This record gives sequence, structure tokens and C-alpha cells, in this order.
Amino acid sequence: MSTRPFNIRLPDWAVDFIDRRARESGLTKTEVVLEALRRLQRDDLAVVMRQGYAELRELDIRLAEEGLGKRLEGEVSDGG
Repeated sequence: MSTRPFNIRLPDWAVDFIDRRARESGLTKTEVVLEALRRLQRDDLAVVMRQGYAELRELDIRLAEEGLGKRLEGEVSDGG
């Protein structure tokens, strides 16, 4: 994995947290930040997946209702 320098300014509490987390976990500060970014990526993906599944659920319900309606219409017209 290639890397490049990236300088940012953080509030004291964030720097303190990164320092403490790195010290307690044995990770580098870069690894701590990467861990946080991976978690954010997972969270974003989870939101997208939930939205997608909700849309599919709505589509499945509509398709089932349409299919049932057509089936019932067919039974009525067949004298069923």
C-alpha cells in the first residue's frame, strides 16, 4: 500500500485520544486513524445496505400484491 503525508489540525481531545489509543493498543497513530476510517466506511456501507434492503422489501410487497391481484382477477374471469 502506498502512502503519502497528510497534515491536518485536530482539537486537543482528538489528539489525546489518538495518542492514548495508540499507546494502549500498541498501534501507531496512523494505524489508529486508519482503524477509525475503516469503521466509518463500514458504517456508511451498512446504511447503504439497509436502504437497499428497505427498497427491495417495498418492491417485493408491491410485486406480490400485483401478482395476487392478477391471480384473483384471473380466477374471477375464469369463473373460479
